[in-house]
Amino acid sequence: MPILRDFERRLEGLVEGLFAKAFRSGVQPVELAKRLLREMDANQTIGVHDVWVPNHYRFQLSAEDHAKFEQAEQRLAAELTQLVRDGAAERGWKLVGPPEVVFETDEELGRGEFRCIPSLVEGPERPLTGEMGAVGKALLYLIHNGQPSATYPLDKPVVSIGRLSDCDVVVSDAGASRRHAEIRLQDGHYVLADLGSTNGTKVNEATVGERQLEQGDRITIGRTVLEFGRA
Repeated sequence: MPILRDFERRLEGLVEGLFAKAFRSGVQPVELAKRLLREMDANQTIGVHDVWVPNHYRFQLSAEDHAKFEQAEQRLAAELTQLVRDGAAERGWKLVGPPEVVFETDEELGRGEFRCIPSLVEGPERPLTGEMGAVGKALLYLIHNGQPSATYPLDKPVVSIGRLSDCDVVVSDAGASRRHAEIRLQDGHYVLADLGSTNGTKVNEATVGERQLEQGDRITIGRTVLEFGRA
């Protein structure tokens, strides 16, 4: 399944790097991903025109497994959340609100055991509210022949960049991955993160994994150049 392969590829650096030892036994991230997709498929709600699937997934883990995931929990939750978006988009399913994945401990579970509890939590995409007002609006400018040719507002907590048509910033570039990178509003700053792309992401010609953006920074994806700026 392509979206599962993308999920595994994005997590390769995480699993093989700092947290490799933690993931050697017990629950594996790909097991969580497979169960999430099964729960999406099993819990469809058929509407008049659309098929709706759960957007909120609560994973219950053993105390031992949850402790292993602690340092990687935020990244893992973000990747599983993206998997919800990808899974729904691939099948033409609808979500009633923004996807969310959370982890909690269940003392009754043993190592390697887990539960996934799906639910539909209705609501709009979360606005940036006070944090947005504090840091000011930001934009990405598509640079063509040295000049801005298109503008993309960074008006969501997470803005996705890639070749997929449902990305917030669609990059029609052979050097771009389907889900190439994202920009997050984090602690009052805009942070660019590569999502395990095939060809990498550059900021001011330097390859980065994650980087806080500053006024005028130029992001290169394949041959596409995007400039970060504040409105």
